[in-house]
Order: sequence, then C-alpha cells, then structure tokens
Amino acid sequence: MKRATCAAMALSALLVAGCSTVPVTTDKALPVPADRVYQPEYLQASADRSSTVVVLRDKGFSGSGCSHDISVNNIKVLSIRQAEGATLHLAPGAYFLKLETGGGLCPNISTSQNLVLAAGERQVYRVLLPSDGNLRLTRQE
Repeated sequence: MKRATCAAMALSALLVAGCSTVPVTTDKALPVPADRVYQPEYLQASADRSSTVVVLRDKGFSGSGCSHDISVNNIKVLSIRQAEGATLHLAPGAYFLKLETGGGLCPNISTSQNLVLAAGERQVYRVLLPSDGNLRLTRQE
C-alpha cells in the first residue's frame, strides 16, 4: 500500500510539472501576427520612442488555448499566444503594463507592472503560467 501511495504521489508531481510552461528566448520567439496587433505604432521604432519593452510568452500546454492581451496605460496593444514575443517601442517615461486573459475556457486573470523607462533603456518581461495556475508577468532584464 505504501508503494502504491508513493507511486501515485510521484506520478501526480510529474503531471503537475508537465503543466508548467517553459521560457522562450527573444531569438526563438515567434512574432505576434498582424491580425492580433491593435496598436501597430507601438511596434515601430522612432526617434521619440527610444526605449523598448520586450514581452515574451512561454511555450507549453498550460494555457495554450488562451490569448493574453497586453496593454500599455490601459490601451490594448496586442494579444500574445504561446511561444510568441513582441518588442514595444516607447518614449521614456512611466508606464502601466497590464496582462489580461479570459474568454472561452480561460479564466479571467489580470496582472500588471508599473515601470519607468529611461531613454534607450530595454526591459524584458516574461508571461508565464506555472503549475500553480497563477498567471505571471515578471521582469527578466
């Protein structure tokens, strides 16, 4: 009986770990398709938009059927799916970066980060859904 319980616990741990997502690097991330970019000017560099925010969504089974909306100062910029990434070009200053999901089989979850960008600064954020099911937006660089 003890062996069966240990085996069941080990199998459960493997299944939960299998639901975690895996990070995607900037060179491996797929671009967000144009039909899910709602504010294309944020993806274009310009002289006054010298700062960048890179958003990379993990790949993996967990949450793979959901799109996650990325907003800057409550303006929906794009919807990102698993293994995708986008570089947002912003003017130096303070911003409110929000990540939201919901609809269909996906739970309504929202998380956000306040950030301040200096001229020429680059910040990288990871969108992940670990095995605990709590959607996260975490700064990587």
